[in-house]
Amino acid sequence: PANFTTLRAFYAQNNQGKELPEKALRSMGFFNEEGYLANGALLFSDPYDGKKTSVQCSVFSGFSKGSNRIVTVNRFEGNLMDSVHYMLEFVEQRMNHTMIKEENHRKNIDAFPSRALFEAVINAIAHRDYYLDGTQIQVDLFRDRLEISSPGSFYQGEQLAKTYDLSSIISKRRNELIASVLVLCNAMEAAGTGFDKIMLEYRDANRKHRPYIFSSSDHFTIVLPDLTYSEGIVDDATPRLSFVPVENGTRYDQKVLEFCFYRAHKISEIAKFLGISDSTYFRKNVIGNLERQNYLIGSKLGRAKYFRTNPEMVALG
Repeated sequence: PANFTTLRAFYAQNNQGKELPEKALRSMGFFNEEGYLANGALLFSDPYDGKKTSVQCSVFSGFSKGSNRIVTVNRFEGNLMDSVHYMLEFVEQRMNHTMIKEENHRKNIDAFPSRALFEAVINAIAHRDYYLDGTQIQVDLFRDRLEISSPGSFYQGEQLAKTYDLSSIISKRRNELIASVLVLCNAMEAAGTGFDKIMLEYRDANRKHRPYIFSSSDHFTIVLPDLTYSEGIVDDATPRLSFVPVENGTRYDQKVLEFCFYRAHKISEIAKFLGISDSTYFRKNVIGNLERQNYLIGSKLGRAKYFRTNPEMVALG
């Protein structure tokens, strides 16, 4: 195929300038004997600019989506290789850098080690659920961390709580063809998720600078701490709050307000935290009631709505 110059360039970049072997592409089912492309192969073609590869990159002034000013929101649609380059460049152009003095020299430190950033981006591309319409890979830069979220649960609906032991996560491919092309390009290993390489890049970091991953029913997220932010990732443990009882309140009010105090959350995340279903009753009588009475502040990001506790309506302790 002639319209895969970005894929060819990506292969050469990761394979000492060698040419992409078309025989290998054919053997993995990229195209057949007649030259017809498989569905996944279309996403690698130069002219592809459909919605299935949508990426949204954002920079926030603080620590959460719901309570801080959005500094930048950029959207991109293009082939998979251009998507990789776009996400890498977005972060590399905006991340912080610092320098520390060691015994005999000075050491430059990037907010996010280049190899860890590359592995996180490739993982999002490889394991994305491309059948979920109206979604995009989210690249979110906060003061203390980078979050890369990819549509779809990690695999087959599995959910993961916040997990620091990345090496314990077993790789299960969702997109065989896309993963095979990335393996061929030497961008990912045939077995594994690349998480080992991320952990290796953060091996000298303290506990507050440990990368982690979590997964819900509709997305999974890799979190890379900013190594130039000395305090590490801000503690998101739930606080103890006191407040004037909510009119027509429910037994969930306390936990909801505490859960949403430090960080904004979607309704589905709040319901999961409470261990209940995301029902119409919950949306209207619990979340809706708290929002109507100004205990929760709702804000939209894309199609999703996030809720953050109004600090003026509660008191710590």
